[in-house]
Amino acid sequence: MDLSTPLHLQGPVVDKAHLERMTGGDQELALEVLGLFREQIELWSKLLQPSTDTQDWGNAAHTVKGSARGIGAWQLGELCGQAEEASKTRPLTRDEKRAFYEAITTEMQSVIGEIAVIEHQYALASLR
Repeated sequence: MDLSTPLHLQGPVVDKAHLERMTGGDQELALEVLGLFREQIELWSKLLQPSTDTQDWGNAAHTVKGSARGIGAWQLGELCGQAEEASKTRPLTRDEKRAFYEAITTEMQSVIGEIAVIEHQYALASLR
């Protein structure tokens, strides 16, 4: 294991093994969880807009952090954790929130792409 690189940067965008542990190996449940996550991305993106009040913004970052960690999207969870912690220290400027927003939404898009790959893998497995 590479100890110089944080764990959340060492693995895949979505840790499929973690997802499978969290869903008890039930592919239908995993697909449902991933679908719910994908549907919520739009709402979370709106709540993380730089114009959002810092307290509400921090609460949104907290929500995304937990959901991301639940599916094994470690990097997204880490970014949201950093955003949440920053929001607890003082009111953030729009520029500070924008920087977090850009990093978080970029990672969200990576997660959405990985979810599509996982969904495809499950669909192929169900044909066997």
